[in-house]
Amino acid sequence: MILKKYTFKSERKGYNVLFLGAIHGNEPAGPKAIYKVLEKFASKALVPLSGTVSFIPICNPKAYDNDVRQIDENLNRIIKKYDTPQTYEQQLANELVDHIKEADVIIDLHSTFCPVAEPFIFSDYPNELADKLSTAQNIKYIIKGWPQIYANSSSIQDLSTGACAQQYNKTCLTVECGHHYAESSVQVAYYVIMNTLLTLKMLEGYPSAPIKQEYVVMDSIFFKNKEGTLSRNFNHLDKVSKGDTLAFYNDGTFEICPKDAYILLPKAKAPVNSEWFYLGHLQDETLN
Repeated sequence: MILKKYTFKSERKGYNVLFLGAIHGNEPAGPKAIYKVLEKFASKALVPLSGTVSFIPICNPKAYDNDVRQIDENLNRIIKKYDTPQTYEQQLANELVDHIKEADVIIDLHSTFCPVAEPFIFSDYPNELADKLSTAQNIKYIIKGWPQIYANSSSIQDLSTGACAQQYNKTCLTVECGHHYAESSVQVAYYVIMNTLLTLKMLEGYPSAPIKQEYVVMDSIFFKNKEGTLSRNFNHLDKVSKGDTLAFYNDGTFEICPKDAYILLPKAKAPVNSEWFYLGHLQDETLN
């Protein structure tokens, strides 16, 4: 076994909740927040009132040690069972599938390199429990439509933690907590853990007061098919207009915005043949 898992059980029946950090090795906010919570459970400052809570602080240890996104391939695009794993991440995927199958609820903590990174939640496979946990977080934006985007793409199959959880009828939220190295991202991740456990009545107390949330629907995905650069230093949720140049390729071609939209998860340093950025719209807003 490669992954280190920490588990705390109550004598009372309840949810089995699993928190994941560092699926991508250069995203330290999740692990830092998880270790803060682990200290409290280890010292008995926190005690589960019901069910089981487990933590895997670092899901990609080699990548984490080297402060890189991955070793061989993107772990959050390959989570399924492999009879004969060929890469380091495929070995990790085999372990993660088993842990996900054991849980009822999975919370996957991520962060981003976007210059100004507004936290948000991916609710990819919503159900009553997922909606309850999403609305319990002090996070403004909830993004929908990830599975549909990948279902319409012939380039990459959705084999994320959320897709794996859905396959086994589990509830999963993926939370982007902010910029990779911002202390505020650690705080967001910490409160996501606490609000989740409080909402599920696994700890004594109450979650944060709810805030007004907005839903963002993903419309399309743009892959970086050849060497190039974004047209400017986009932030997540920047508004873009039909006809704007979004990216330039080194061969002189470019990507043009097909309609008024919001740019989502732009990756200035995306490698060739990977996701570059997405476009979407606010659920209650009609853009031309």
